[in-house]
Amino acid sequence: MFTPHRMHQMNVIVFESDLEEVAKAITRLGVLHLIKLDEEKPWTRKLEGIDSAEMQARIEMLREKISSLMKKLEIREVPRTRDDQEVDRVTDRDLDGVEEELVTIETRVDSLLAKRERLKGRIGQLENIFAETSPLLKRGIPAPDTSYRFLMVRYGKIRSDNIDLIQDKLADLAAVALRLERRDDEDFMLVVGLKSDRLKLKRILREAAFEDVEISDESRESETEKELTSGLEKKITGLRREIDEINGELQEIKDDKSALIARYYQLLRVGELYVKVKGYIKKTSRTYLFSGWVPSDRKNYVKKEILKASSGRAIIEIVAPEEVAGVKEGKVKVPVQFKHPRILQPFGILVSSYGTPGYNVIDPTFLVAISFLFMFGMMFGDVGHGAILAVIGILMDIRSRKRENRTIMLIGRLALYCGVSSMIFGVLFGSIFGIEDLFEGLWRKPMDNVLYFFKVAIYFGIIMISGGIVLNAVNAIRMRAYKSLLFDHAGIISGVMYWCGVAVVSTFLASEPVPVKLIAVGIILPLVLIFLREPISAVIEKRRVNFQQGVFTYLMETVIEIMEIVTGYLGNTVSFIRVAAFSLAHVGLFIAVFSLVDMVKDSSGGIIYSALILILGNAVVIVLEGLVVTIQAIRLEYYEFFSKFFVGGGRSYQPISLKKDR
Repeated sequence: MFTPHRMHQMNVIVFESDLEEVAKAITRLGVLHLIKLDEEKPWTRKLEGIDSAEMQARIEMLREKISSLMKKLEIREVPRTRDDQEVDRVTDRDLDGVEEELVTIETRVDSLLAKRERLKGRIGQLENIFAETSPLLKRGIPAPDTSYRFLMVRYGKIRSDNIDLIQDKLADLAAVALRLERRDDEDFMLVVGLKSDRLKLKRILREAAFEDVEISDESRESETEKELTSGLEKKITGLRREIDEINGELQEIKDDKSALIARYYQLLRVGELYVKVKGYIKKTSRTYLFSGWVPSDRKNYVKKEILKASSGRAIIEIVAPEEVAGVKEGKVKVPVQFKHPRILQPFGILVSSYGTPGYNVIDPTFLVAISFLFMFGMMFGDVGHGAILAVIGILMDIRSRKRENRTIMLIGRLALYCGVSSMIFGVLFGSIFGIEDLFEGLWRKPMDNVLYFFKVAIYFGIIMISGGIVLNAVNAIRMRAYKSLLFDHAGIISGVMYWCGVAVVSTFLASEPVPVKLIAVGIILPLVLIFLREPISAVIEKRRVNFQQGVFTYLMETVIEIMEIVTGYLGNTVSFIRVAAFSLAHVGLFIAVFSLVDMVKDSSGGIIYSALILILGNAVVIVLEGLVVTIQAIRLEYYEFFSKFFVGGGRSYQPISLKKDR
């Protein structure tokens, strides 16, 4: 729980005749984290790699074609046909068959989709015909004829607020503007005037933003609205029937080809991984070699399967991390795989967001789970709000399972845990939806015990910081960094000084005499040791004292470093006051909400307004304060706790695998 899975490096040499089966076995097993030999074993740089760029490009092209086809057929998820591990490796012949079949399906689908779009466009045209002509036919006016000898006739639409403008302008001419029908903010109009005034009429219409409506030949053939409507309905019904037939054909293709598309999708996934495996392989004149990391409890199984795939013709070397030269020199990073039980997995998000721990350091996820829930619950302690948050978390968990979204699932579980923590502290505080007089809490109420909760927050901070110092010491021992163990900012010497400083302050605040020996041994002596760090290190390492930039520079840097240590620990400890402050803010927000309720409850409609204020107030508190409290808890974890011990820069364990969730 506190350390990653132990890893072993596996170095493998196989003959060319066995490479295909071995590569297939690696892909199927899904537990080998392959490494770039050029980066971790310099002597292999002279060896050739396997060029699979052409196959990789072809696989990517075919996967894009499948994605496009799935989108066109509205296949949202790849249907499962059988277990991924039963899918064999991919050859060029396989890709030829996949491409040929996909082109055939795509050609048929594109033809149907194009035809459907044409039919939809035709339906739109017919609907526009009715829309453009009905204002005339409703008045019994035939479609305008442009062949009049003396008259100019314009049919179109104009913005309703320009009606007065056009009528005023036409008042001085032998012309008339007939309003036919209004739609939204536009009016359909028929403008009739003398051709001798056509230039003036055109200018007036242009100024009024008059937009001509073109009349189609089909519209001119109908003399009444009834004839037009009946004819259009018949045509539109026929077109929609054709569209339904096309949709039926597309559905048949979808039902018939979904399994085949799924098969091709899995085949290409295997091919992609197979090509990826080849990218890690180097070759000699007769053999191929590769290397990777495997969890220690699976190393014998992987070895057995590789030997089986190669018919026993393979040389396999399994090496512990401590024996790998690159690991000893610090040039090679061992991949990290956490051993989190299911209940702790949501908190792994908080740790991984900060960074990936190194292979040899302690995994803080368990401690993060306890401390984060304590801080969240104390800052957001309310039975009602916690219950709502828990329900939201449960709904997110259920929804994520349907969509197989692991990230949403983990966030949902984290919300559930936070909601339960809030409910527990709500019971302790005696608070439900901000009401604190419904039942007596099992502990104390924050607003009635301000100083007490400040002390609780401070002492919790001291525990957190102390835990960080202890974890830093354990990490230093595991990495054999003994100088950091003693003299680091969170080293043993600084830790002793911090703990003794806490004891001195606590004794002083209790109005008791502070022991002089405690100050001398617990504070002054650690300061002197930090000040003399370089000479002491030189004695321990049996070397000459080396002040690289001079004694004066060393003295100044040490003084500044001591000041940073003292002020840093002081600031870290005081930061935890925010835990108590936000628990008070939670109560304070509801005091404001209930004050607003008191102001409106006696007015007209006061019951309704009071209910709205209570509902909106609770909603704002849950969303806004819940978000702020989460941010503050994460901040305290990262800056006050992680900063003491966390050693990042680790490499995540990422085996070549068909499983999506790895």
